[in-house]
Amino acid sequence: MEDERLDKAFEAWVAAQTAALGVVRQATGVPDSEVDLAEGYRWVTRLSRLALDWIVERSDPLHPQLFTLQDEYRKLLVDNPDVHYLFCVLDDSRSYRLVGYRGECAYLGMTFGTPFGQGQVGGRTGTQTQTHIDEFELGPNGEVDVLIAPADKMPSPRPRNAVVLEPGTAQLAIRETYWDKRPENLARLRMELVPEPGEVVPPPSLTVDELAPKLEFAAMFLTFVGGTALQMWHDAESNMNSFGGQAGSAHVAAQEDEVRSHSNAEMTYHGGRFRIAPDEALVITVHEPDKPFLYWGLTLSSPWMESFDYRYTTTHLNNKNAKRSDDGSWRLVVAPSDPGPGVENWLDTGGRLEGYMIVRWVLADGPPHPTAEVVKVAELAIH
Repeated sequence: MEDERLDKAFEAWVAAQTAALGVVRQATGVPDSEVDLAEGYRWVTRLSRLALDWIVERSDPLHPQLFTLQDEYRKLLVDNPDVHYLFCVLDDSRSYRLVGYRGECAYLGMTFGTPFGQGQVGGRTGTQTQTHIDEFELGPNGEVDVLIAPADKMPSPRPRNAVVLEPGTAQLAIRETYWDKRPENLARLRMELVPEPGEVVPPPSLTVDELAPKLEFAAMFLTFVGGTALQMWHDAESNMNSFGGQAGSAHVAAQEDEVRSHSNAEMTYHGGRFRIAPDEALVITVHEPDKPFLYWGLTLSSPWMESFDYRYTTTHLNNKNAKRSDDGSWRLVVAPSDPGPGVENWLDTGGRLEGYMIVRWVLADGPPHPTAEVVKVAELAIH
């Protein structure tokens, strides 16, 4: 019977990969270029690897693993190239310590939430607690030591460096946001379980009862993300060559769906789609907010909600590496090929004529939506 349960779980996992590929094959209203199709097939392989790494390999809250969830090769629902994404599975009845070094990021956000992809917990889903590392007391060299524990296990008086694990919290997502992300300036952090007095936590031992549900959840996750990515693409059609969206805190409060409710509540998201002709460009203007802010960054992505390959060309810009105009705004140019000398802040679509675009703001209070205008590439050089 145990073999049968594992067989069914593994069959579900294989079927989920086929179903995710079906999303690519049967998608309507998406670009049909060879590049977009090939990226869709690769997207399924990347999602599969991400799901296995997260759910099958690193989801034991008694042996917590703070791991890199997304990078150049694993991308989930519009990654930001300026962000180093860390993730850890937690148990809301246990205590932990986040320790290590802060690094040199502009912002290190800590989003505690319900388990992603598993629906509501106690009538809610998404972000439970939002904070960032600079709200805590750090050591002289950026040393981090933060207690994370449920309310009934929190010492009294509560330590300065502490986060209460709200009921239903099952994960921590860390977003290290950089103006210039380099390996040498990343944070060095780890999560440690705080054992109960006298408790000896045994090493993990894989059983059928543990592996089968993990495979089943990985299968569900793959199907969920595949459908969600395509839905995000279609939803953005109402903002063609323009931007909509709102603060992450508003998404969390609205509980409109499971993806948006897992937003970072200290960020604002302005998104849309672009569609241009081969001889056209989309000129995006990011306007200076009236109030202070820390960061904005614009990312271009595929219909599968993966950022365009940012390793070799410029597919994203932020408020530090984009050149400002004389009026204080930032004028960015989205074009399928180099618009020529004198045109600054070019975002390379790699020949693509359609895609998704998103501007993320960090610690900004009601920033204005960017504006956009389709122009002929030939006109850019004139200006």
